[in-house]
Amino acid sequence: METSQKQVVFTGGNPILNVKNVAASLAYYCNMLGFEQVFCWPRGQALPTFAQVSRGDFCVSLAQEAQGGPGMWMYLDLASVEDLAALYQEYLEKAVKIPEPPTDKPWGMREMLIEDVDGHTLRIGAPRTHE
Repeated sequence: METSQKQVVFTGGNPILNVKNVAASLAYYCNMLGFEQVFCWPRGQALPTFAQVSRGDFCVSLAQEAQGGPGMWMYLDLASVEDLAALYQEYLEKAVKIPEPPTDKPWGMREMLIEDVDGHTLRIGAPRTHE
């Protein structure tokens, strides 16, 4: 006998990165990577221990020496290879650490790798158009 049950779906989410210093990571994400601060906690204190930043529809949380480990990877989607090229130029101008510049991948994507101050890797890609 089958039961008809509505599947519960997730309505959102964001990674939580373990960082050494939230204030330093917050400054890096906002000043170097072009993110905007969503919130800091505890509120009203000079040295936050938890924060969230966003750029477009992507959010990431920063937890000081908690929740996870070093060297996490995140994948971020862009709409076009032109957007990827523009972001690459933006990051070159700001001297962001780029272990791999935009590279065509055999799975039909063009991707680059960047690293934050805690060694977390952001893999950023866009679909290649068919030639």
